[in-house]
Amino acid sequence: MYLEAYKFSARPFQLTPDLRFLFPSRSHKRALSYLRFGLEQAEGFVVITGHIGTGKTMLIQTLLAEMADQEMATARIAAANLNEDNVLSAVAAALNLPYEGKSKVSIMTNLEKSLRHAHDRVSGVMLIVDEAQTLSPEALEELRILSNLDTRGRALMQIFLVGQSELRVTLQARRMEQLRQRIVASYHLEPLSPEETKRYIGFRLVAVGWNGDPSFSSEVYEYIYEASGGIPRKVNIVMDRLLLFGYLEEIRDFDVEHIEEVIREMSQEMSGDLVTPAPETAVETEGQPRSKSELEERLRVLESKLEDLVGAAGTG
Repeated sequence: MYLEAYKFSARPFQLTPDLRFLFPSRSHKRALSYLRFGLEQAEGFVVITGHIGTGKTMLIQTLLAEMADQEMATARIAAANLNEDNVLSAVAAALNLPYEGKSKVSIMTNLEKSLRHAHDRVSGVMLIVDEAQTLSPEALEELRILSNLDTRGRALMQIFLVGQSELRVTLQARRMEQLRQRIVASYHLEPLSPEETKRYIGFRLVAVGWNGDPSFSSEVYEYIYEASGGIPRKVNIVMDRLLLFGYLEEIRDFDVEHIEEVIREMSQEMSGDLVTPAPETAVETEGQPRSKSELEERLRVLESKLEDLVGAAGTG
């Protein structure tokens, strides 16, 4: 609705991953470097984790785009609802191999045979496991066994585990030691910093033809960061809603009252998925601090008084 009003060529904050909008934050650049390094090893596991909406899918798509001219076979599975009994079936299905009605031993035999055949035709085979945090230790063990397959000292398949932060907890378990020893590269994606959030918003706006109209005050960026926690997907949701609000209210210059209203509405609708920022200089009520800095100062004073009281009690 707002594209024509603001003369954008496309929605700048769409949720569907699009490589045009890959913002090179510090964390994303480093994660991509780890992915490239892991790919060069051509063996074992590469692990990428991060909070929901931090851009894990975009990273994998970027890596695949870079590999477009390579003779690399890729397969992808979604790990949701997979367990140790059907994870190999999912891998076989992703590689277009028969699996229905077959035992795990039969499926593994067919997988190994197919991978050895592929070894003579392509430079490598990559398996991408999305939502890997949902895999049980037993299912991960099935993948580890699969990763052990090799020929003449070269792995037949490399596995990329992509998942939320919980995956790191699972991999740290004592029983996962054998799999951990097979990890050749890993990285945890961090949210954007406040400055990166501002540049991220500008980056995506410029990509669709933004020339400064509409404009955004510095407070708008601050509120968006506080509400989203620097999670790119949440930034997209807030910005998309803000632009829609601006279209409906015919706003060309967004200020703090506009983003406050939008975030307030969204916080009510999204059951706390967004954090409503508290203004730094709220109107002071009797006996209450006006800002976070004043609150911290009062806390330090109270702690000092408490220490004095404890000391006096000890010498009394």
